[in-house]
Amino acid sequence: MPTLYHFQDCPYCFKVRLYAHERGIEFASATCQRGALPPELPSLNPLMRLPVWVNDEGKPVFGSVAIVDYLEATVEAGRLLPSEPLARARCWMADEIADVGLLQPLLEVDRLTRGKEPGEWDLKRWKALMARARQALDVLEALLGGRDWLIGGALSYADLAVALPISVVERYGLDLAGHPGLKSLSERLERRSSTLAARKEPQSAG
Repeated sequence: MPTLYHFQDCPYCFKVRLYAHERGIEFASATCQRGALPPELPSLNPLMRLPVWVNDEGKPVFGSVAIVDYLEATVEAGRLLPSEPLARARCWMADEIADVGLLQPLLEVDRLTRGKEPGEWDLKRWKALMARARQALDVLEALLGGRDWLIGGALSYADLAVALPISVVERYGLDLAGHPGLKSLSERLERRSSTLAARKEPQSAG
């Protein structure tokens, strides 16, 4: 059985778990602790970063995008990336918007504000980051265009890519009430069994 090396609280690791659970791909879970990384990690990823997927032959694939792409190519049933080139590209574009436009600014806001009083924040930087996140929400809402799913008429990898970022924006004071399509999408994704499994992650590597 393949093994996924991951942090429980890493958004990129979560995305891989969510994708695997949505497709019913079984894996052994090697949950890692920050500051106590497994000794074999350098041989699996010279960058010493997670997630890392180790296939049945013991070959590693690291990075959330590379892992998803690998599983799309090697596991046939239930693929979540369209075969049509433009639709497929739009899935990766949605992933880029969710990551660069939304997740990265929110993570930087965390670093900017953690342990500090509001008067100690770099307010100019905070405003720029929040504006960038709002712009990403606007773009994703426009991409939905009133549909249930981001790409085409069914759930795809694009929806999984935005699942975590849009589920946490309200913690930062970004109200999804002004983005009704995204709010509905977030609520539906949160109810999926794959999301519940990815958050709980009950498996363990033996």
